Amino acid sequence: MKKTFKFLLLILFSTTQMNAQNSEEQWDTYMAAYEDDKVGSTTLRMDLFDSTPIKEFEYVLVTGLTYETSKENGFPENETFSLLHKVGDELVEIVKKETGFILVGSFMYNKERLEYFYIKEPKNIISKIEDFYKKNYPDYKYYLNVKEDKEWTYYRDFLYPNEDTQNYMADQSVLRNLADAGDKLTKARRVDHWLYFSKESEMNHCKNELIKSNFTVQNAGINKETNLPFELQIWRIDHVDIDSIYPITSNLRIVAQKYGGEYDGWETSVERE
Repeated sequence: MKKTFKFLLLILFSTTQMNAQNSEEQWDTYMAAYEDDKVGSTTLRMDLFDSTPIKEFEYVLVTGLTYETSKENGFPENETFSLLHKVGDELVEIVKKETGFILVGSFMYNKERLEYFYIKEPKNIISKIEDFYKKNYPDYKYYLNVKEDKEWTYYRDFLYPNEDTQNYMADQSVLRNLADAGDKLTKARRVDHWLYFSKESEMNHCKNELIKSNFTVQNAGINKETNLPFELQIWRIDHVDIDSIYPITSNLRIVAQKYGGEYDGWETSVERE
């Protein structure tokens, strides 16, 4: 299924949890448009990507229910949403009794919510989950599939957000922190940005181009603590709502790459009106 990033998308939440092994789990949710521009919602563990594929968990289990809703976007109403979360928790308990597993995410789209597990061995898990659905949710249509996925393709290529989505999520994360601090995100203010380069000449060419876009150079020099040693810090007065800041950061990424550099992010002050 093809995933298309949309500028109107909202990040629903970002949480950090501790699992039983006392390792940190970083969960995020994003929305994207899929076939026929229908919107889907993906919740997943972001912290796993760099360590995948994980050899002990070579099978992917995908399962969940189809539901009815009156919402045009295909998302469930409140009561159904609670039921789907309950089903997800119950599935975790079933899988836990059968085999080692890692719950990597869920995908809600077109009146269906699917849970994604990577498991050690399929064993009797299909029959156990089938019995669970038939006994507890006989009026619901369910989806259940187990496949070998040694490369973790379902997680890496489908659930995990593409680069544009990750950049959007990064901007939303900054805005979420500002809003949590009491910022209504309506006031224009100074916004600082950082870009890094391997060569001083590349940094200077980029600097000159950005000056033409009304950016002010705060610093252009060497930072020995970074892999790309030449640091360019610029700022401009801008609005920071997502429709304003995302096009700015997207363009800065393009300009930095044009000169062989990398855009590293932005920060600003909290403005309480």
